[in-house]
Amino acid sequence: MKPAPVTLPPLCAQRVGPEIASRIVGVGDTALLAEPLLGLIASRECPGCVLIETLDRVPEWVKAGRVIVSGFHSPLEQQVLRSVLRRNGRVVKVLARGMTEYRPAPDEHESLAADHMLVISAFAPSVTRLTRATALARNRLVLALASEIIVPHVAAGSPLGSRCLPR
Repeated sequence: MKPAPVTLPPLCAQRVGPEIASRIVGVGDTALLAEPLLGLIASRECPGCVLIETLDRVPEWVKAGRVIVSGFHSPLEQQVLRSVLRRNGRVVKVLARGMTEYRPAPDEHESLAADHMLVISAFAPSVTRLTRATALARNRLVLALASEIIVPHVAAGSPLGSRCLPR
């Protein structure tokens, strides 16, 4: 799938800033960005009880029609993505790398076709590998796009807490 430039709604564009907003490309339903977005960010390391508690909330979010925005990279975030997609929920997936073409995972095809998913990137196509710096920039973009933020777990000493989340 070839990405196309994405025009952010005015409030999102203002929170993201003009430089980043002008670089965003994506595939899927861009209308999802006009919805109030529920930002989800969690550390890679997460206790099982937090994972279960968070997954227990997914049906409530889907039933309420919430659009979840996340990098869907940490194990908890990946499990939330699978759960939301199985329930025909709506998501905005933010990549921490550039996008010249997007090859959706098997469980994403149906959601993209049904306009339940948008995949975006603010990185140049030459950025092909996820790094700590691109992951932090991606998380800052998730936070800027979200109108509400859920952070189920931040590991002690995690760069997520010290460099990304507002204090």
